[in-house]
Amino acid sequence: MWIARAKPLLQLQTIRRRCSKSPCYVFSFLSYSDVPNKKSPLQETRMRDRFNLYAKGGDGGNGSTSFRRSRHDRRGKPDGGNGGRGGDVILECSTAVWDFSGLQNHVNAGRGGHGTSKNKIGTRGEDKILQVPIGTVIHLKKGEIPSMLEHCSSADLDPWELPGSLSTDQSEVDQLPSSKNTSMAEKVKSTHVAGHLSFCTEITVDQSSGMNQATGPQSEPTEEISYNVAELTEEGQRMIVANGGEGGLGSEAVLVLELKSIADVGLVGMPNAGKSTLLGAISRAKLAIGHYAFTTLRPNLGNLNFDDLSITVADIPGLIKGAHQNRGLGHTFLRHIERTKVLAYVVDLAAALDGRKGNPPWEQLRDLVLELEHHQGGLSNRPSLVVANKIDETGAEDVFRELEKRVEGVPIYRVCAVLEEGISEVKAGLKLLVNGDENSSSLNIENIRC
Repeated sequence: MWIARAKPLLQLQTIRRRCSKSPCYVFSFLSYSDVPNKKSPLQETRMRDRFNLYAKGGDGGNGSTSFRRSRHDRRGKPDGGNGGRGGDVILECSTAVWDFSGLQNHVNAGRGGHGTSKNKIGTRGEDKILQVPIGTVIHLKKGEIPSMLEHCSSADLDPWELPGSLSTDQSEVDQLPSSKNTSMAEKVKSTHVAGHLSFCTEITVDQSSGMNQATGPQSEPTEEISYNVAELTEEGQRMIVANGGEGGLGSEAVLVLELKSIADVGLVGMPNAGKSTLLGAISRAKLAIGHYAFTTLRPNLGNLNFDDLSITVADIPGLIKGAHQNRGLGHTFLRHIERTKVLAYVVDLAAALDGRKGNPPWEQLRDLVLELEHHQGGLSNRPSLVVANKIDETGAEDVFRELEKRVEGVPIYRVCAVLEEGISEVKAGLKLLVNGDENSSSLNIENIRC
């Protein structure tokens, strides 16, 4: 026991000897801290809203070759059991996850157990359940079309309630390689998934090189992808993407998972326009707010609650001119606007005041509408309103009056999100648009005079 008590003293003597030889060791020892380094806001992990998944169902177990012999039956009778069924790869819709950062690219379900004598069937393989966020859209590269495991009402998948849910992802078509000798054949087909009609677009790309006089024609294998084959829009919804094998190998599937946030209202604006501050003012959401551009690196959601209605508001990360060409944060988050019913354009009244390098609010609106239309035609044709933020700045009143002259057709609200001035009027305006106000209109490029 006295040896165990003497160990700390021996360690102190070792430190003293090293300190006498090297003063740098003393500095490194004293400067040690177990407090983890805090990451700066710009080091925040980006949202993974697009993910490639290879899923394989579990293989079926092997059957047993066995004969039951007895005193009265010397030849015996076969009593070997069949192998168990392999597990399935299942996607489960959950509110506990925001993106696909917790998933692995290769997922295999459990294998079924082997059969035994006395006609005992092998155990069923363990299912592999992957949690995905609400609003996940599935594109199929290889394999069978996913099947719904738990039935949900048709109202949950009503295309009129989810704008853009059945439209083809044109951004992926634009990214396909093109050349003089490239031909693309596109065909639209309809499939039934768990009793619901879902449209998917199958793109066939044939990449072939030119004629070579020495070796003749050379071609590469074609690649096919089916868009929007299924979607998960309700918590608890489950979908099998790779079935387990029954006496054989499990099925394989190569999928592309894409997240499109489901919200009633989408806040769209330039960086540092005050979208996160506005969302926190109308919904009491706790968000990261900073005095620099691109503070928000992932879409944030907040709930605007009334006595008879609850509205979900999404804060889309800041867009800049040329976002459809992958500038700034790029077109990564433009797809989250496709499902929104109402658009709220947030502009900064003080962006061009006092010699600042920003654009006036009417030019901000023009750039935002153009970016939406470049991403998907008709994306801006939804009930809209304009929120003119930072009205408390010096000279913002004159800019607001000029904004009312240059923009027509949509209501414009003057607010100060920091001081929560004009927030009640914005809430009332959003409620009218979500309820389907007859006087609502969209913001078109023709209504903006720059």
